[in-house]
Amino acid sequence: MINPLSDVVIIRRLPPQEVSDGGIFLAWDADYKEDIGVVVHVGRGKAAGCKKCGTQHEIKPTVKAGDKVLFSTNGHQITTINGEELVILREPSIIGVFE
Repeated sequence: MINPLSDVVIIRRLPPQEVSDGGIFLAWDADYKEDIGVVVHVGRGKAAGCKKCGTQHEIKPTVKAGDKVLFSTNGHQITTINGEELVILREPSIIGVFE
């Protein structure tokens, strides 16, 4: 697998249909099926510098592997790694985390 750098996040899209914990079939609206996925890998964070003191530090990511997320369909890249299609995007393109 690939290790993302900076604030890059790798997401596995969820299939367009799911079954709830209670066994109820849930069908996603076709317009939104590509916007929901599970985080597979997350970079270490974005580097930021302080202009006053000149020091560098990392801004830690707010998502983690396993989080179910809603993400923007703009500004992402789709790639195939080990036969699996994955979405690669920067963390700010994630709109929210499902609870």
